[in-house]
Amino acid sequence: MKKFLLSAITLIFLMQSLSLTALAAGTRQDWLNAQQTRIQADADYKKAQADYQADKTPANEQKVVDTAKDVLNAALDEAEAWLNWKNTEAQNNADVPNDIKNNIANDVNKNLAKIQDFRTEVAGINTRLEVGIVFLKIVGAYVELLTDVARNTGSMWVYIANNRIDKAEDFEAKLRQAAAKIDDNTEILNKLDLAKTELADAQTNVNTAENAYKEVKIPGTPLIKFAEGNNNLRQAQSHMLKAMEQLLAALKLIMTNY
Repeated sequence: MKKFLLSAITLIFLMQSLSLTALAAGTRQDWLNAQQTRIQADADYKKAQADYQADKTPANEQKVVDTAKDVLNAALDEAEAWLNWKNTEAQNNADVPNDIKNNIANDVNKNLAKIQDFRTEVAGINTRLEVGIVFLKIVGAYVELLTDVARNTGSMWVYIANNRIDKAEDFEAKLRQAAAKIDDNTEILNKLDLAKTELADAQTNVNTAENAYKEVKIPGTPLIKFAEGNNNLRQAQSHMLKAMEQLLAALKLIMTNY
């Protein structure tokens, strides 16, 4: 029974650590802060545009240029913060294989370099016309900056989820073997059957997520596919936690009958 109890404790930890926001909390918060800064910068830019349309003075035109540069830099800050979050999330997770860590790190560094190039272009803006040119260039490249890292991050979470499911299935099989030695084991087997169903549903969600992440590429709709993959992983986690509840309940019954 001690062996089963230790396995259960390990399983609880593994299930909980699947959370998409459980790691790299600091860099995630940096991204959220950057997001709010960009939203405020965008509001300031829109107000400056409205002021200029109402009174087309050189001072108001300069304010449009200045706030436009602020919102462009804020958007780049947001992208940079997201890339850093995803990299830290991967590098700090001992369950992530080195090849995935390296892929994410390489893509992050490549795109951080692109962001620095864009910052140079933003710094060189002096007129409203130049605002439009640089804005279109950054908007066109913004999704591209995130795509490779998003796809590899999805691969990372699929790998981890599959690992969790494998461990849970192994634990379920061990409990079923123990239950076979108990005469009145109907309730135990029912709980194990429920757990097995939940794990099968979790695997289906993980497989669906994996297919969505493979479609995180350009051309296409990479951010939509990334969101679809994340949603399926959240559903998988829900099924896995329900499976854990049944496994622990079965363990409790087994321990009372030994």
